[in-house]
Amino acid sequence: MKTAILRPVSGFALALAVACALGAASFALPATAEARERPARVADRAAPRGDFQRRTERARTANGHTRQDTWTGADGRSATRDAVVVNDRDAGTRTRDVTWTGPDGAVATRRDVTAKTESGYERSSAVTGPSGKTTTRESSLVRDAEAGTRTRAATTTLPDGRTRSMDDVVTRTENGYVRDTTIVNPNGATLQRDVVATRDPATGAWVKDVAVDRTPAPAPGN
Repeated sequence: MKTAILRPVSGFALALAVACALGAASFALPATAEARERPARVADRAAPRGDFQRRTERARTANGHTRQDTWTGADGRSATRDAVVVNDRDAGTRTRDVTWTGPDGAVATRRDVTAKTESGYERSSAVTGPSGKTTTRESSLVRDAEAGTRTRAATTTLPDGRTRSMDDVVTRTENGYVRDTTIVNPNGATLQRDVVATRDPATGAWVKDVAVDRTPAPAPGN
């Protein structure tokens, strides 16, 4: 077992996101749309209140590992994150189960199952909050070496049944790449982002042109 004890720090990364999801008043995180879908990334950039200590324990298992993180605030209140990762080499799958427990005992869970495919992977994710409501996400990645493309697709289904979809295609070019991304939000609003990146072989310099086209959500009743 590997144990690490860190001194008080001002960053509370994952625990901030978890505490926000659990409704813990001691840990603050802006309730943005991105925070709801990608809490860990947003938490990394959030400014926590006060100092914290974090203790991490990680242990290898026969087919993966376990990890427990405990964050303790200046007021003595703690939040924990327990993760279990299991790799099935025969089936080509990786399963990760995570449980967050907030300072007040509220619990949230997440389960990710990733399966290898001939050209990439497929992943099913489910997050259940303290209220019992569940958000799911189905995603995939496909690499086509002959065509020089990498395609990612994801559909997120919210507890109320609304969905958010994302399609992202990166294509190699002779001197760089192009990338086309389309996002359709639950309210029907869309975002189209097109990138053309070019590298000058003589200087090694990159030039990137980005075009973003946003379409607002349809008016109610339309």
